[in-house]
Amino acid sequence: MSALVLVADPDPFNLRLLHEACEAAGYDVTTAASGPDVLAMVARQPPDLLVLDAKMSELDAFEILRILKADPGLANIPVLLVSDEGDHDARKRGIELGAEDTLTRPYRVFEIQQRVRNVLRATRRDRLGIPESAPPADQRDPVTGAGTPSQLLISLDYEHTRATRYGHPLTCMVIRVSNAEALASASDDHTADQAMALVGAGLKGCIRAVDHLFRLRRDEFCILLPETDSEGAGYVLRRLQGQVESGELWREALNPAPSIDISSVSTPETSVKSGDDMLKKTRHALPRRD
Repeated sequence: MSALVLVADPDPFNLRLLHEACEAAGYDVTTAASGPDVLAMVARQPPDLLVLDAKMSELDAFEILRILKADPGLANIPVLLVSDEGDHDARKRGIELGAEDTLTRPYRVFEIQQRVRNVLRATRRDRLGIPESAPPADQRDPVTGAGTPSQLLISLDYEHTRATRYGHPLTCMVIRVSNAEALASASDDHTADQAMALVGAGLKGCIRAVDHLFRLRRDEFCILLPETDSEGAGYVLRRLQGQVESGELWREALNPAPSIDISSVSTPETSVKSGDDMLKKTRHALPRRD
């Protein structure tokens, strides 16, 4: 994947390490050592990805994020925010301000390359309209384009393991269309496919490029939100609930309108020992079926 990566870090040693790791992965790399340098280079040649240290000099990373995300011409530049291992506040602020993902020090070259690759791949798929959570066509749900249950289990196991190992937050959210049978009965082909496709598209529009959307069951979706704690999940939940109430989530007139139930579980959570535990706990929190 050919891409231009702008690496920004005030520390010369870290800057060189990031530069070499990205270059070794096959990317074109430019560098900046201060906040004003970042904005000048972005204005001159917008990169495909900005790897941005939280502790930039003269202009900090959070102000840079605000400036970029407020500019329609620059808002789509994905940002990978770099912070210290235990700096949870920086990671949280970065995600809230629009960073696609975070990377922590001390660095692991493999993780640098993997995070850069994942964000670039997800952003490219998002711009092309390809669901991020399902690479090959035969691994996508044919109705909604979301990932399949088997893909969910693989991704959930990976994300939970990574969150546990590094002490990072992770949220699992399950969305159920509770009146799927009524939607199917009202449709011309006696399926709820049109409604499910519209709901799936709406959910995709509510999440970041780095998040993962899957169709869990006929009437259920699952969203994985890396680097997102319960407070961050609350922002997503309120956005979803607002779009459900207004009908914006499915963007077309449906009769009856879909009835949506949502539950979420965030780690760290002592009762959650695995990705499978996390999914079961999230589904258990949904209202009981009649």
